[in-house]
Amino acid sequence: MKNLREMLHDEDYEKIWDAYLGFLDLNIKEFMAIQKRLLLEQIELLNDSTLGKEIFKNQQITTIEEFREKVPLTTYDDYADILLNKRNEALPSEPLHWVQTTWKGGNNPIKLAPYSKVMVEENTKMFLSSLLLSTSKSRGHFTLRNHDKFLYGMAPRPYLTGYAPYILKNEVDFDYLPDTERAEELSFKERNVEGFKLAIKHGADLFYGVSSVLVKIGESFANDSGKSGMIWPANFKQAIKLIKAYYKKKIKKEQLLPKDLFEFKGIVCGGTDSATYKERIEHLFGITPLEIFGGTESAGVATETWSRNGLTFFPDVNFLEFISEKEMKKEENTPGYEPKTVLLDEIKPGEIYELVITKLRGGAFVRYRIGDIMKCVALKNEEDDVNLPQVIYLDRVHNIIDLAGFTRLTKQVIGDAIKLSRLDIPHYIANKEYINKKPIIHLYLEVNGAVSDTLIKEKINQELKRLDSDYHDVHEMLGYDPLKITRLKPSAFANFKEQNGYYPKTMNPEQDTISAML
Repeated sequence: MKNLREMLHDEDYEKIWDAYLGFLDLNIKEFMAIQKRLLLEQIELLNDSTLGKEIFKNQQITTIEEFREKVPLTTYDDYADILLNKRNEALPSEPLHWVQTTWKGGNNPIKLAPYSKVMVEENTKMFLSSLLLSTSKSRGHFTLRNHDKFLYGMAPRPYLTGYAPYILKNEVDFDYLPDTERAEELSFKERNVEGFKLAIKHGADLFYGVSSVLVKIGESFANDSGKSGMIWPANFKQAIKLIKAYYKKKIKKEQLLPKDLFEFKGIVCGGTDSATYKERIEHLFGITPLEIFGGTESAGVATETWSRNGLTFFPDVNFLEFISEKEMKKEENTPGYEPKTVLLDEIKPGEIYELVITKLRGGAFVRYRIGDIMKCVALKNEEDDVNLPQVIYLDRVHNIIDLAGFTRLTKQVIGDAIKLSRLDIPHYIANKEYINKKPIIHLYLEVNGAVSDTLIKEKINQELKRLDSDYHDVHEMLGYDPLKITRLKPSAFANFKEQNGYYPKTMNPEQDTISAML
């Protein structure tokens, strides 16, 4: 079979659509048939592997029904010994790459995930599907081409996005800004700065990155445009754009935005809180970004289509299960209870679910709880004629606060920061909220002693930065302070418990919890 590079060269656009986006023509029955076929293949691999035998508790699993009934739900703790020690011989398939991410609240600072050759191929296909869709306005239409200029906004290897240019090079020719060799020499911040300077010179067609970072770059560009010195255009199109930009800024005295200098074909964005940044991205860059959802352990999970109004799952990357909100609450209130799951053809519009994935094609993760919460918004996308369930990404599970896809603050980290601040804080609640559409951590505190709110915030912020480098990067790279402090009246928690019979677990601004304690 031809790769994308060859099909683009030969203008085989219908074949490209069928190869990379044919899953959008599936109905739910066809989707589930693919899921179940690939899961049975994965079960065979797991039965023959050391890791599989450990997860299966030495049971021989032969059917999907047995798999869902007898195999427990898992977390990274169940894999840590094998994966962190890179015990290749214990895995269902030989890893081609070991991908890294942080392990917030874990016993080790990092998590590792193995990717086999087949998994890399599937992840490449998924990524190209999203890039094609980002340039699409209707079924069968896309404008992605060989040698499109790709603004390099990805994290470095060994993080998952850092592998993208290397796995894509066998499929398609992109001109990266900066090129991969140069990008490896630069920090994340330096790479974005240099990439945008090159984009001003050469133009840019594609961008992929974390939504919050794209907004920060766009806002910095608007505030600092003209301060980086003269950049000579490398082509006629960019020369015209620079002349128009000069007229707008110098003659009309108007603020320059990135859309004045760039004409992106497609922007693909990811990361928690992407939905809150989309409108701002469109204002800055003149194009509605395409949101995708995935992660280190799961790779690509779902993508928006050309109407940008819901995520559609990929059928052949993960086997998908879902824990309903009712089951999540039952687990929370019943020690030792293992929640039941439903499959994609059983989820209901309006319902909220926690995602559970089993990696297909030789992957390591089995009935794995990533900690991501989604809401089913429809059983089909009427506008795009996609006859598969549509979901939106909400957030992480309740005991983790994810800020803009940059950091995940656990109860332990927040508690440690408060202890290390050496302030007398007997009770607190941490809540994720939004100010000016930016995610923040809002601490509601009982504080003993005569200490100012300013000092409380300063000390806790200092300890959070020290304990969590990613939290520090929210300040440095995204340019805003994500911590807000609200001081509660003395004995607020004790009074609340006396009136209600329990301590509050969250502070819901839409209910009376806060007003009752202030």
